[in-house]
Amino acid sequence: MSIALISTGSELLRGATANTHCGFLGRELLAHGGKLALEMSVGDAANDISFALSCALRSCDQIVVTGGLGPTDDDLTLESVAFFFGVELLLSDELKEKVVGCWRQRHTGHCPKKQLKQALVPVNAKIIPNEAGVASGFVFETLYDHKMRRIFLLPGPPREFEPMAKNFVVPMLMERETTLTTTLGFLAADVAESTLDKMLGNALKAFPVEVGDTTSAEGTKLFVSGEKAAVEEAIAVAQKIVGNAALPVGETRLFDYVGKLLMDQKLSLAVAESCTGGLVAKKFTDLAGISASFLGGVVSYSNELKKELLGVPDEILSRCGAVSSECCRAMVEGVCRTAHADCGIATTGIAGPGGGTPEKPVGLVYIGAKAGDLCEIEELHLHGSRDAIRERAAAKACNLLRTLILKAK
Repeated sequence: MSIALISTGSELLRGATANTHCGFLGRELLAHGGKLALEMSVGDAANDISFALSCALRSCDQIVVTGGLGPTDDDLTLESVAFFFGVELLLSDELKEKVVGCWRQRHTGHCPKKQLKQALVPVNAKIIPNEAGVASGFVFETLYDHKMRRIFLLPGPPREFEPMAKNFVVPMLMERETTLTTTLGFLAADVAESTLDKMLGNALKAFPVEVGDTTSAEGTKLFVSGEKAAVEEAIAVAQKIVGNAALPVGETRLFDYVGKLLMDQKLSLAVAESCTGGLVAKKFTDLAGISASFLGGVVSYSNELKKELLGVPDEILSRCGAVSSECCRAMVEGVCRTAHADCGIATTGIAGPGGGTPEKPVGLVYIGAKAGDLCEIEELHLHGSRDAIRERAAAKACNLLRTLILKAK
């Protein structure tokens, strides 16, 4: 039973809101041996929603539709889907009570009739509870083109969609999946997609598996799908070829992995950032529980703060400049000394678009990492936008710390 996702909302097409539903649902299905066959995003128009349904139903038997279940005039999903399948909508006393109760928690006076759109239910549909919002979800079955199809309707806001999808929809979707696959993956840290492809060559073609990869500032994520035994054998071969750049199987996020490495080894970390402006600290503190290891960070853009907070000698700044290996080394050693940290990271460079010179062009970045007595500084020449340079610098600095922790261990 193939699965399609249709995300509705004109704000998605305008770029005003990032569509995270596909990534979330795809990951949840993957964890249970399933996968999405199709994903579409459409605007808040009945004709567009009908067109997306007709396209998805050509190849998919289970359709998840998100968004457009609210009370406003542009919330058209429920009515559009019901009209497309010829399904009647009925007012639910249970949902009416919920909608009115939620209204009265925030307002005074009579609940407007428009709000009661959220109490309409497709005939014979099962209600999917929404504990984070007013609009409920629904699932119903209907005959289309001589086949029984199952349609799920869910609210659009991620804080509502994600728990409903995880707790109710994914288990129901997987009930009808007869062909389950195993998918394993890992991150090849600081390895470009083309480099990874060259490294692997034809090594995995002998296995009856599907191989895919995706690149990011952190490196390239490799995924292998298929029958369990073949996948395990293929992924082991790939890990051996990639060598020290390979994270353990299942680890596809560099900062999360290094954060867990720090916590597992009971190592503390402090960071000193200039050109990355706190990005390294942000990425580490995205990981729950990292307070056990992460002590803090200093964003020292000015030379004065580099001297006062990190102890960078004035002689280094005047002789070598802030963008130099000497300054970077002083920064990482200074933040470890000040914070009494076992490990440290430092970044300094020119992220652009301005500020570069012939001697020190945009993209020149120095990264430093320290783990115990080991300390290394690297000179980078990065390209791209300001954001791209900062992302790459942060990722490369994190990977440098990873290599030092593993050496120290």
